[in-house]
Amino acid sequence: MKKVLLSLAMLAASLHGFAQHEVGSLTFIPKLGINLATVQGDDVYYMKDGKGDLLLKPKSRIGVVAGIEGEYQLSNPLALSVGVLYSLQGMKYDDIDYQKNYTGTFHNVNVPVLLNFYVLKGLALKAGLQAGYAINKKESYDQLIGNTWGSYSTSGSIYQAFDLSVPVGVSYDFNKLRVDLRYNYGLTSISKLDGLAAMHHRVIQLSLGYCLGK
Repeated sequence: MKKVLLSLAMLAASLHGFAQHEVGSLTFIPKLGINLATVQGDDVYYMKDGKGDLLLKPKSRIGVVAGIEGEYQLSNPLALSVGVLYSLQGMKYDDIDYQKNYTGTFHNVNVPVLLNFYVLKGLALKAGLQAGYAINKKESYDQLIGNTWGSYSTSGSIYQAFDLSVPVGVSYDFNKLRVDLRYNYGLTSISKLDGLAAMHHRVIQLSLGYCLGK
């Protein structure tokens, strides 16, 4: 990821900027897309056959993202965008003998604030800060107790609702359509448990938007 960011920075430094819109213009972009999300650091230990620990690391899960962003053209080539996005995030774990379909779910409202640098007409590199709040969070799983499988869920009370992340990415406009690819790197731990490793959201996000006012 660091190599990708360095390459984007070098590209930005080597190219003359192009404003996508007139300076002072405001564009609204409703958008819809998908997430590939996980929670780094949320490792889970289980007893295996009554002896030793089995370590399970969180896997990525697919979710949706939808919302709207507004972009104000500050200058040539810089623009500032602010959005309000619903984002389905979380993680999942591999099945074990007595537990399966273990999934963590975060229904987040995210507010990204980004600087967009247009290196070519329609092509923008972007980075900024994003505040997120989980309006609902839970863990669900199927558990074998005795000889019977049952479905269970928790309130996700071990996780913080608020988090702060750094989104970086690139977008390209095809006339009024915008394809946007981002990586959201969680800065703040979402764990409420003292003495355990920090847990951070990690999200790859791909969306398609429509530029209004362009």
